[in-house]
Amino acid sequence: MLPTYRLRLIAYTILLVSFLTATMAYTYIYSRDVILEEAENSVTNTSLLLNGNVELEEKALQRYIELVRTDLRIKEYMFMLVKVGTDNEALKSLYDQHYGWLPVKRHIILSANGRILLGKEHKDLAQTLKKHMKISNQGIFYAHSGNAVEMVTWAPVSYQATQLGIIALTHAIDHEWMERHQQYSGGYLFLENNGSILLSNLPSAEGELFLLKDGHLDINDELYQIRPIILSSSNNSPYHLWYAVSMRSLLAKLERHSRIVLLLTLSGACAILWLGLIIVRNFNKPLSELMHITRSVAKGHLPVMTQTRNKNEIYMLSNQFAVMLQALREKQEEIDRVHQELEQSAITDSLTRLYNRRYLQEIFPRLMSQAQRDHLFLAGILLDLDHFKQINDRHGHLAGDHCLIHLAQLLRETSRPNDYVFRIGGEEFFVLSINDNPQASQVLGEKIRSSLEKHPAAFKNTIIPITTSIGISHTDTTLKAEDALTHLLYHADKALYRAKEKGRNQIQIYHHTDSKSDSIFDNAS
Repeated sequence: MLPTYRLRLIAYTILLVSFLTATMAYTYIYSRDVILEEAENSVTNTSLLLNGNVELEEKALQRYIELVRTDLRIKEYMFMLVKVGTDNEALKSLYDQHYGWLPVKRHIILSANGRILLGKEHKDLAQTLKKHMKISNQGIFYAHSGNAVEMVTWAPVSYQATQLGIIALTHAIDHEWMERHQQYSGGYLFLENNGSILLSNLPSAEGELFLLKDGHLDINDELYQIRPIILSSSNNSPYHLWYAVSMRSLLAKLERHSRIVLLLTLSGACAILWLGLIIVRNFNKPLSELMHITRSVAKGHLPVMTQTRNKNEIYMLSNQFAVMLQALREKQEEIDRVHQELEQSAITDSLTRLYNRRYLQEIFPRLMSQAQRDHLFLAGILLDLDHFKQINDRHGHLAGDHCLIHLAQLLRETSRPNDYVFRIGGEEFFVLSINDNPQASQVLGEKIRSSLEKHPAAFKNTIIPITTSIGISHTDTTLKAEDALTHLLYHADKALYRAKEKGRNQIQIYHHTDSKSDSIFDNAS
């Protein structure tokens, strides 16, 4: 035991400095781990989002080819070409007239023996397809084409029990595709082929070896956190897609954080030593009160401390301590506010400020439980803008973005407070609506459709008429929440596809049936 209170106070001051140093060291280690973990989660979540986008593009290409190959007119013209040997100009004119709008890079039609019926300028694609015709009947694969890799989907065409040939459509993964995805991912995309980087939105990386070092990609002595993006044929294809984020910015952030922590530690230590000297000179009753407040702070509390008008040193110290506590409370409130903003940005779409698909997966189980508990109907309303590509082509992508924002605003205005509105990708939007009866979702869908029809978008003094096709489905409450959401989106998408088939600017409702036959659709417009 130290003999004097002065020595004891000095010892306490030293211990407090040590405590502050240890606390700041722990804070630095914890913050560093949080930063690294958040960076890891960000890369993982973004790669999952890109996985979803690639999957959507593959599914869209499959829908397009299904649309073309089931067209009876296409089959008849192919039959005439294969069996009669007519000119292919009629087939070309028919395709251009009815399917020239499809957002694909290339299209080709081959006969069963490999002869090119349409798209003779794509001989390289024809040769590639002939190889795949020998090993499978249809599917998706990836092939190198010029300065890009193409997503190729193909399917057979039959007419009157006769195999006529195949139809193939392609979608390009090129620099433009990578730049477009970089706008919202913020990272880099690498297309690797047999250990070499074939294509990337990081120009210096093209042609470099694909080298992994401790789970990170090493390019020109710079490390990148990396995650795979699954391609449908990745198991048997030499092409692999990766998403990466540079470690340089993360390390710079950690370095800035370490300097701030060091400065705070030194500043705090100096402040505590200075306060200790004052306490040694003026220890009395206010000192006990101040030590009590200090112990509260050490426990993680920020108590309210009133200031006094006394002018001696110990009371001035108390007043300064009160100001510091107030600043810490304000800083804590600011940190809480920023944290809430970060949480909000993680579940909202950056363009329309609507909820995103991630929040849909979070909120759906709760809404489904409410519907089951209260015997309500949980409906999914899936919609997208009709002829959105033509809007982009005619007025530009800025006008297209404006139309998406315009639709998002109308959805906010027409939906009820207890409805949840999401943008789940591109021009597709989704509304989760919980109601007392199943007809309420139809009323809401018609309200959305008619409101958009009556209120065209205005961009730079140009009126852009826009309409929407809507598919509606209801949740099967006998399923688990994850399966129920998958079925809800799938059936709403089928209804939306039916609405487009029947001419757009209308509503189709998917009805479940107990039989194994195809489901029933109702025209709700």
